[in-house]
Amino acid sequence: MIREELPADIPTLYSWPKIATSHERPWVRCNMVMSLDGAIAGPDGKSASIGSPIDKKVFSAVRRDSDVILVGAGTVRQEGYRPTVVPIAVVTNQLNFNEGLPVFNQVGPMSPKNLIITHDNAINDAPDWLKRAVSFIPSGKSSVDLKRAVAGLHALGLDRIHCEGGPLLLTALIKAQVLDELLLTVTPILVGGSSTLLTSAIGECRGEFTQVLVEDGTLLLRFIPQYPTSPALTGE
Repeated sequence: MIREELPADIPTLYSWPKIATSHERPWVRCNMVMSLDGAIAGPDGKSASIGSPIDKKVFSAVRRDSDVILVGAGTVRQEGYRPTVVPIAVVTNQLNFNEGLPVFNQVGPMSPKNLIITHDNAINDAPDWLKRAVSFIPSGKSSVDLKRAVAGLHALGLDRIHCEGGPLLLTALIKAQVLDELLLTVTPILVGGSSTLLTSAIGECRGEFTQVLVEDGTLLLRFIPQYPTSPALTGE
């Protein structure tokens, strides 16, 4: 599908598959933005500075329609995440958080309790303030197993999983073969620098574009990866 103008009903355009809405199995969708030369952040280190109005509109609409926001710890700190009406699940191997981080200490009456996806060793050593602030999803003995993480979210009925990066998490999701869909926005701006969408070699991961949209010079791509084998959902 190639269009040069987005319809008004963006949530319908980016509707989730029935397997996720019926809780048959989770669907992991990652939403990322990059500049024309591949930068994933502007000079201020934030992705919002390379975004465009239509990118932000799509991002907000798709995020609101999800069951959970999946995000890496580095992105939470860098982007200054705050609680939303959708629960936030932070993926981390090290609980390197301070008590003043907004995502954990500014939860209001309309915001659900946020989640941390980590391994057993980290949970055992977690500080008391963090144990009070979040719920943990154990996903491995000494490091995070993303297949088990996705299965843990599924067990909670959180099947429309909206991943917001960063690149470390996106790379890991592809390596674990649990990424179902990539929404990639390419904005007409040149930034330079060394930040890239993927942080290491992933081997060859082919796929297909199922949607190509252009509005005000911004390119919105919808990509479905195809893996050599079907990803396991149980993490076993």
